[in-house]
Amino acid sequence: MKRSIEQAQERLANDLLRRRDVVAVGIGADNGEPCLKVYVSGRGDRRSIPRRYDGHRVRVVGGGPFRAQADGPAAGSR
Repeated sequence: MKRSIEQAQERLANDLLRRRDVVAVGIGADNGEPCLKVYVSGRGDRRSIPRRYDGHRVRVVGGGPFRAQADGPAAGSR
């Protein structure tokens, strides 16, 4: 049974956030389709991250370092 993308995101986050190279797991879009996004710092080990999870596509976003930003559209205009 396919889980909702929100349930899959929560389960995948519980599985991956123990790793030092994984900084966040979220829900996004890839070519207009909903997907799970795994954010890794630096190069991270992308090979060990599944391409699909609970029936949903997974995309890995590399980069770093990541920084938290304030919420809301006016946050950047202060």
